Amino acid sequence: MQPTGRGLGIAIGSRLRALAAAALGLAAACALAAPPAARAELPPKHRAAPKITGSIEDGRLLSVAEGKWKSATTPTFSYQWEVCEPKHGPCSLIPGADESSYRTASTLVGKRLKAIVTATTPGGSASVTSHQTKKILPGSPLNVQAPTIEGTLKEGATLKADPGQWAGSAPITYHYQWERCSTLTAVCEVIAGATAATYTLEALDVASSMVVNVLASNGVGSASASSAETAVIGALLPVNLELPSILGSLLDGQLLSAEPGSWSGTEPISFAYQWLECNAAGEECSEISKATGPTLKLLSGLIGDTVEVVVTATNGAGSTSVTSDPTTVVAGLLPSNTGVPSIVGTLLDGQLLSAEPGSWSGSEPISYAYQWLKCNAAGEACKEISKATGSTLELVSGLIGDTVKVVVTASNVAGSSSETSAASGLINGILPSYSEAPSIVGSLIEGQVLSATPGSWSGSEPISYAYQWFKCNAAGEGCEEISKATGSTLALVSSLIGDTVKVAVTATNPAGSSSATSSASGLVSGIAPSFSEAPSIVGSLVEGQALSATTGSWSGTEPISYAYQWFKCNGAGEGCEEISKATGSTLSLVSALIGDTVKVVVTASNVAGSHLASSAASGIIAGIVPKNSALPSITGSLLSGQLLTAHPGTWSGSEPITYAYQWQLCNAVGKACANIAEGTGSTFKLVGLEVGLTLDVVTTAKNVAGSSSATSPVTGLIGL
Repeated sequence: MQPTGRGLGIAIGSRLRALAAAALGLAAACALAAPPAARAELPPKHRAAPKITGSIEDGRLLSVAEGKWKSATTPTFSYQWEVCEPKHGPCSLIPGADESSYRTASTLVGKRLKAIVTATTPGGSASVTSHQTKKILPGSPLNVQAPTIEGTLKEGATLKADPGQWAGSAPITYHYQWERCSTLTAVCEVIAGATAATYTLEALDVASSMVVNVLASNGVGSASASSAETAVIGALLPVNLELPSILGSLLDGQLLSAEPGSWSGTEPISFAYQWLECNAAGEECSEISKATGPTLKLLSGLIGDTVEVVVTATNGAGSTSVTSDPTTVVAGLLPSNTGVPSIVGTLLDGQLLSAEPGSWSGSEPISYAYQWLKCNAAGEACKEISKATGSTLELVSGLIGDTVKVVVTASNVAGSSSETSAASGLINGILPSYSEAPSIVGSLIEGQVLSATPGSWSGSEPISYAYQWFKCNAAGEGCEEISKATGSTLALVSSLIGDTVKVAVTATNPAGSSSATSSASGLVSGIAPSFSEAPSIVGSLVEGQALSATTGSWSGTEPISYAYQWFKCNGAGEGCEEISKATGSTLSLVSALIGDTVKVVVTASNVAGSHLASSAASGIIAGIVPKNSALPSITGSLLSGQLLTAHPGTWSGSEPITYAYQWQLCNAVGKACANIAEGTGSTFKLVGLEVGLTLDVVTTAKNVAGSSSATSPVTGLIGL
């Protein structure tokens, strides 16, 4: 059976000791057998056993001394620690415990230790075991590796304490205390309340170093250990939270002030300034020489530009710069007119006019630009003359009959101002004159378009033409303007049929207008009606209903009037005949039409003539199924042998209506009625079999549309 657990450790230890003894015996036997001249060096021999020193407590470091040995040469030593159960229990090797020292662990509390020391020389090896220690007692915490601090050494960062490594009986709890150390005096002070495993660096910590003290405690006792000092805690660079701003009036000679904005970062923070000159869009900025204070006096060289300020915030961590938004444009003194511009020259087509700029005040230098205006005869409704931007203007025919003005724009670094001259007198030109009268071309039929040719005209160019068309009688006289007919073309409408037309052309140039009228045209004719969609019939095809005729779609000269004629046709829509007096747009269906179809012929008429179009045949016209409005009844004496008579009641529907009867015999309470085979006439003779029962009669009304039935009330009891 193989040993396991602690038994395996005891077996290994016993075997190791047996092997060591056997090795010593073998070495001695070999030494005795060899002749004196060839005798080899003997293995080491111990004279004093090894001794274990140190505190016999959990977590403490024990050491074993080699003891005293006798050997020809200095031996080397190896070690193996063993753990022994209490009360002289078995011992077992401790895996990996092969150094001259060994730190106890909590799992060994209550047990004992011993150490095997093996001395080795060229003559061999020998082992000896120390005495057992006392029982290992629980141990208070013992720091074996100092605490450490992790994290970024910057204000605002969070540091984390690692308690290091501790020996001693578990469980061990840890308590922390952070300290701030001066880099100048090397004195550390406790930070009140900083007793967690983490600590967030504050502004007070900047330029100091940090230490954390760890107090380790268990049921036996406590001990403390401190970390090494960290490197120096760094400051946070200034960070801009709100851009700098510029206060003050943006006018030449005024004083602007810079507000640094809002910043975060390690205090104290100082501010430096640099003012910038930028273009009107706040771009292409350059430094203003010597403008490095928090204020800036505006000079004329800045007029028309904008300014910005660069603020540099500096603390122990370094510097950060941000730039304000640009201001609006710096203003100067605009030009102001003190003497109105004027125009000199002859007001005649082809002549040259000159503009005098007038008198101006304002920041120098002042430059002048010109824009000539064309105005009406009253010097109003003025518009710019394209490309007329010089100090002179050549008069062209397009200005004849009008006046002109000139707008002078004075500009300096502050901006521009404009002033307009008074209007000139009228510019003279040559009125239009015709050498050939206007004429009319085109087809004289309603719906066609006539065109006017203006004739031939001379006069100052450009000449424009306006038109007015006239309606005249057949002789070309008694003419009247056609409303809104003022284009070079005229669409002929039905109201012009039978008349003639003329056109008056008005030629206009800058000097004025002249008019000429064409000769009268021939007579305007109309267009006879023509259909593009045939008439149709709408409505319910049932006797008593009214059908309506739609005219279809027609073209031709308006107005178009419509006449109707309805036709009666067979079921196939053929063999049609006129329905007398059916000449309206609607037709009331009568019983004579049941089973037939109808058509309608529409005649469209206008001033140019008439045209016929026929609808398709309707569907077959249906009658109205009989409908009872008053139940059938039975008259006569309810005695055996008497004759009863059935009355059909009241019915509506298409005539003629015929009636059929079915008498029914019912029980005494008028239920469970059944047909009487021979009871199919309008009368019924009672016999003895019906005594004590009741009767009713079913009346069936029938016409061309179909049939329906109604049942009389039940009679009383039939007697003898």
